Amino acid sequence: MKNLFLLISLFFVNSIVSQNEIKYQDLNTEDLEHVYNRFDRVVKVEIFHDNGELYQKGYLKNNKLHGRWESYDIDGNLAVIGEFIKGKKTGKWFFWGNKNFTEVNFQNNKVISHFKWENQNVVAVK
Repeated sequence: MKNLFLLISLFFVNSIVSQNEIKYQDLNTEDLEHVYNRFDRVVKVEIFHDNGELYQKGYLKNNKLHGRWESYDIDGNLAVIGEFIKGKKTGKWFFWGNKNFTEVNFQNNKVISHFKWENQNVVAVK
């Protein structure tokens, strides 16, 4: 009976101690990042050019680039699109230039293959 009472008492005390309230104003930046990311949250990121146009958008997971990322030129035109998994480039990435288009295949942040298309003439299709 004493053992059962002791076990229940320890469980009760442990549950009270483990429910501490976190005061965010008392934490430094590193601690706050740890508290924020401990639930594996995904954070949307948007970065802008000096002229206000969107420069990059994507997501962070555990402080690493994760998911679809897009980059835009200074005029707001799509320049790069690709995907990160745990901070590493993966899959097909597409790069648009003035007169060319490039596809690069990544695996674990390494280039597997790439293809480049150049367009000398602009063709309108009806």
